[in-house]
Amino acid sequence: GLFNAWVVPPPATFNTSGSVAWEDHPKLFDYVSVGMFAPWKRHETILDKEGDRLVVGYGWRSDESSAVVSALFTGGVAVWQQVQPESMCKVYRASRRVLMAANEVGGGERVILEARACGVPVEAIEVAADNLKIREFLGGKVLDTEFYAAQIASGISGALKDSPSAGGGQDGNDPFRISVKK
Repeated sequence: GLFNAWVVPPPATFNTSGSVAWEDHPKLFDYVSVGMFAPWKRHETILDKEGDRLVVGYGWRSDESSAVVSALFTGGVAVWQQVQPESMCKVYRASRRVLMAANEVGGGERVILEARACGVPVEAIEVAADNLKIREFLGGKVLDTEFYAAQIASGISGALKDSPSAGGGQDGNDPFRISVKK
């Protein structure tokens, strides 16, 4: 099968085991928007939403970022910068809705997959109507780096087994043994 090239960090990063279900988690925000402070992310769309709103951003693009952040502050939106992945899971779980307003150039794949990995249901993720690319990430499996590491190791092992020079060492040990720890 085909898989998208976007992955989330290992499950330990977004460890929600033992936590309450997303719907039972206390909500601090009605909407959260995540991504670089840049025009194509369209964070200002959150200004049209009701309730407690948060934008978690990173990166700074001089005048463009200043204008976006200024508009958000003026509109009563909380703005946080450079939240670590381990803490982002808490932010997603403390939000009623995840808003991905970016245009197709603006990405958003990572945010959608992270939110889903943290237990946010697809129904609570709002994607801009003109971003068909991101809609693809609302379905299917959320794959992590451990999955891809295993896929790469399997592919390399298979290629080496099929190669004429992969007959193993003289002592019977396979000099190309590949393993992935789980």
